Amino acid sequence: MYKVLIPEEIDHAGWDYLEERGYQVIEGSAYDSETIKREIADVDAVLARGADYTREVIAAGKNLKVIARHGVGIEHIDTKAAEELGVQVANVLCANSNAVAEHTMMLMLMLAKYVPIFKNCIPEGQWDLRNRYLTHELEGKTLGIIGVGAVGIRTAKKVHYGLDMKILGYDPYIDYTKMPDYIEGVHTLDELFERSDVITIHCPLNEETRYMVTPALLEKLGPKGYLINCARGGIVGEKDLYEALKNHVIAGAAIDSYEQEPPAPDMPLFTLDNFWGTPHHAGLSKKASMACATGAAKAIDDVLHGREPQYPVNHPKK
Repeated sequence: MYKVLIPEEIDHAGWDYLEERGYQVIEGSAYDSETIKREIADVDAVLARGADYTREVIAAGKNLKVIARHGVGIEHIDTKAAEELGVQVANVLCANSNAVAEHTMMLMLMLAKYVPIFKNCIPEGQWDLRNRYLTHELEGKTLGIIGVGAVGIRTAKKVHYGLDMKILGYDPYIDYTKMPDYIEGVHTLDELFERSDVITIHCPLNEETRYMVTPALLEKLGPKGYLINCARGGIVGEKDLYEALKNHVIAGAAIDSYEQEPPAPDMPLFTLDNFWGTPHHAGLSKKASMACATGAAKAIDDVLHGREPQYPVNHPKK
C-alpha cells in the first residue's frame, strides 16, 4: 500500500480521492522542515502546500516518488534537487484562477473606494470622513497586468467588461497576438507603469521576478496609482512599498502575499491607512480549494501508477 503524507490542511475531497483508491493517507503533525524530514522518511508521496521542500528535506524521503503541489506556486520546492533525486514534482494549474481574479478585483475596488479608511469610521464617530475622502471611479482608467497567464487573463476580462477599464499586459513569455483583443501588450515594465492607473501582479516568484517592482517603477506609477499583488511576496519589496506609500509616491496598495508568511503583526505596512493586506487567501474559495486538493491527489495517483501527471514541473529520469 502506497503512503501519502499531507503535512498541511487541505479540503477533505483530496483525502477522499486518495483513500477511495486504497492509499494510506498520513496526516502530518507539523510542517516545519525538521518534522517533515522525519515524517517523509518512508512515504511514497507528499501533497504539499506552503512548507519548504529543500534538497535536504526531499532527500530524507527514501521512498519518495512524487511531490504534488496544492496550487500553482513551486518556489518552496527545490525542483532541480527533486529531479536529480528522481522525484516528480507536479502542480495544479487554473484551479484557483477565478478566485484570485475575483479577489484582485475586490482589492482594487476597496482601494479606489477607500474601504481601509472607512472601515471603522462609523463606530469611531468619524462620519465626516465621507466628505474628506471622495472616492475614485475606475471606469475609463487603465489597468496594467504583470503576467498574462490564467489569472491575468481572467482578471482582464472581469475588469474590462465589468468596470469598462482599458487593459495593458506585460508578459515576456507569451505571444501578444494570441491575447484577447481588449488587452494591449506592452514590451517594458517602464511603459506599463507609466501608462497605468492600477498595476496588478500575476506572475511567479523566481530569480527574474524577485524585487522586480523597483522604487523607480513605483515613481512612474505616480501619486494617483494603485498597486495590487495577489501573486507572491518578494516581487515587490515590502520596505520599498512602505516608503512609497508613506511618502505618497503612489496612492495605495493591497497585497495578499508576503516575503515572510505569516508576516509579523507589527509589520510597518499595517500602520498605513492607504494599505490593505489579506492573509494569502485569494485562491482559497471553497470551489478552488476542492479543485486544488483533488488535482494534487490525482497527480499523485497518476505518478504512482506510472502515468504522466497533467501538469509536470520537472522531468526526473525514470
